[in-house]
Amino acid sequence: MKKTLIKICGVRDASTATVAAEVGADFVGVVLVSTSPRFVEPHAAPSLANAITDAGAMPVAVVRLPLEKETRAALDAFSIVQFHGNESLEDLRPFAEGAAPWEIWKGLHFSPESTALWLSSKFVSRVVVDGPDAGSGIAFDHAQFSALPDAQRARALLAGGLNAENIQDALRVARPSGVDISSGVESSRGVKDHEKIREFIARVRESDAATRS
Repeated sequence: MKKTLIKICGVRDASTATVAAEVGADFVGVVLVSTSPRFVEPHAAPSLANAITDAGAMPVAVVRLPLEKETRAALDAFSIVQFHGNESLEDLRPFAEGAAPWEIWKGLHFSPESTALWLSSKFVSRVVVDGPDAGSGIAFDHAQFSALPDAQRARALLAGGLNAENIQDALRVARPSGVDISSGVESSRGVKDHEKIREFIARVRESDAATRS
């Protein structure tokens, strides 16, 4: 069985990004939404994206439309862009089909219908399936996620209310291909805790090992 993909989202500094990558994160999310407590100024995003890449993980830009000019320019440092607003499929097409296309992810509130809709698109690679209030740490019924068809779960990251204490139960129930965490590895809102990141990733890898045994 393949390992569970892990995305640590809302990272704001290179030292945290390095810790996350070194202990096993596959993706590190950089939030370019100014209303978020995890906001990274667009001028600082390219150097952070480079630090994430150098540490061995894939940087993911998290944005909402419309994009400010500076935010749009910062996206050139990323190969993956995750949209987390009220975008439509047609809104995202130019980003996927341009001269230098990005890999497109979509963050959404869980429902079987919305998950199926977004994954029906040929240009959306993955969805990040969150609870009712993204970034709040509120979970949803993971049994509903597990009922998704295998082909959909293979392209979906489970998010919302995850932490080191509940991740193994969440993996057992939901059976996702990957997980996305932000507030569950913070000491306060918007402030990442390195030890919580290490513990969370260790718990995920323990579950992976138990599944293979």
